Amino acid sequence: MALLLTVSGSTIVSAIEYRRIGQDYRSLAMGNTGIASANNSAALFYNPAAMANIFNWWVDFPFVQAAYSDDAEALYEMAKDGSFNLDTQSEQIDFMNDFIGQHPYFKLDTGANLFINMDKKGMTLGGNYTYEATLDVEVRNPSLPEINSFTRLDHIRQAGISIPVGLGKLVLGLSYKVIERQELDFTYDLNNALANDDFPTLDGDGVKGSGSGYDIGFLYRTATKSRIMIGGVWRKKISMQDATDIPEEYALGAAMIHEFGIFKFTAAMDWRDLTNQQGSEGDDSYARRLHYGLELGILPLSRTTSWISLRMGSNQGYRAEDNYGLSGVELALGHSIILGYSKYIEETGEYAGQKPSLRTVYYLSFGF
Repeated sequence: MALLLTVSGSTIVSAIEYRRIGQDYRSLAMGNTGIASANNSAALFYNPAAMANIFNWWVDFPFVQAAYSDDAEALYEMAKDGSFNLDTQSEQIDFMNDFIGQHPYFKLDTGANLFINMDKKGMTLGGNYTYEATLDVEVRNPSLPEINSFTRLDHIRQAGISIPVGLGKLVLGLSYKVIERQELDFTYDLNNALANDDFPTLDGDGVKGSGSGYDIGFLYRTATKSRIMIGGVWRKKISMQDATDIPEEYALGAAMIHEFGIFKFTAAMDWRDLTNQQGSEGDDSYARRLHYGLELGILPLSRTTSWISLRMGSNQGYRAEDNYGLSGVELALGHSIILGYSKYIEETGEYAGQKPSLRTVYYLSFGF
């Protein structure tokens, strides 16, 4: 992993993809929904009021989540056997030739989570302690090959509370987060290699920043049999000094949960970034901001988990279907061991529908 994170450099380039922190395997399989439907130890990343969907104590220690694009597999194999090195001119040129037109992406999240439910109405205290590493490389322009690379290391600490109002139909949420960030965004082309220019590294050429901010959210839960929920969140802008700021965001979501026998069915929809602050400038399309998801839980273990969960969803207008139309599968032994697998597609182009990136996510956590 340390070797992979050396691939980064000196000229800052505006990123087209908005790289969210703390994206969760369950939500990604459900089209990256979660404003109203989040119910696991990543709920704080989506809406602090959604912690009311956690009805017991929950400790994840540790959890590990790895996401990667199809193009990243070859890069990983090279790093694993020690053949990946960009120190010399010949190695740099060979890398450009071998990966032209490819877009390797890799992200690793690990850390610990703690949630304490105080009453059945939805009073919950929670916190996340997360390290997140992202590597995003694209080799493009066959006439003059160039490596465009983005690397980021985030240390995220956040805590929050969900507070029921009255009998608990309405829940208010508040969270506070502190982020330490180191990142690098650069382009290194064939001319740089022929001139023997130093290849940029995160430690030598990256920028650092830190900042803090808070989220305010709500969740309204109806008393109907289908348990319809409506949620919303406002995220304060976080200024990160020399590193990339986290923009302000307004988001809305809705979810429905219906139980019948050994099955539990969840449907969710999110409308994110209502004021068009994220992604490419000028791309205010609905397709890039609408998210839909479905989940079928089989043999429920609690109000939040099932032995087996099957998922599918649409993220930014893309459906990442795996076998039998599914984009996610989870096996859970309560909170003791959770294994998750997801597929999703992220838009990395100038506008919705231009440049999809198919990604795979694996998740493992131990807890109680």
